[in-house]
Amino acid sequence: MMPNYIDICVHAFPEGADTPKRLSLVARSLGFAAIGITAHSPFWFQFFDSSAISGIEIVANSVRDLRKKIAFFSDAATIISVHGGNERINRAACSDDRVDLLMHPERGKRSGLNQVTAKIAEKNDVAVGLSFGYFWKKGDVVRSRVLAFQRQNVALCQKFGVPIVITSDAYSHFDLRAPHQLKALARLLLLTDKEATAALSSAPRNIVKHSTRKETERV
Repeated sequence: MMPNYIDICVHAFPEGADTPKRLSLVARSLGFAAIGITAHSPFWFQFFDSSAISGIEIVANSVRDLRKKIAFFSDAATIISVHGGNERINRAACSDDRVDLLMHPERGKRSGLNQVTAKIAEKNDVAVGLSFGYFWKKGDVVRSRVLAFQRQNVALCQKFGVPIVITSDAYSHFDLRAPHQLKALARLLLLTDKEATAALSSAPRNIVKHSTRKETERV
């Protein structure tokens, strides 16, 4: 039985280049059962599509700003993710059980995770998102650096039982990749085939189910 693959972090127009419908059609042709349309917080009020799995990726300038935005968007968005990279933002995101997903924590000067942050993420059931968009958009130096940091983060997630989510982080249908391509890249991060499959199927599905349940409880 084929897994129900989900690319949970895809960016549609006006932040990205394509409509949700086109992105969904291309993703399905590649082997995905569904995609999640995610808008970075500056674009949230310019786009909304109720027919797709939708979420917010909060961009914050400080921990205080992050907390304010989590409080606001937790009542407005189905899936709450945080744009990682800053060590303090990463820690604060993992400390809030309203957050579903910490995206690309390695975008700062360090890997973005340590043992303390990983333990906090596991406690609050915050998944870590691995964006593979950098692998085909950046040069060799950046790719090597990101790969090294992502390996560190994967090792910490494996050690402490933190859920891992893999995404193309696509901004157009040209950025989308088939599940088998994303799983091949996952092997570079020392993820087993079983772990990579879970990161593209059961892990994002669990986030959707959990977020939908929270939304129902608010109503």
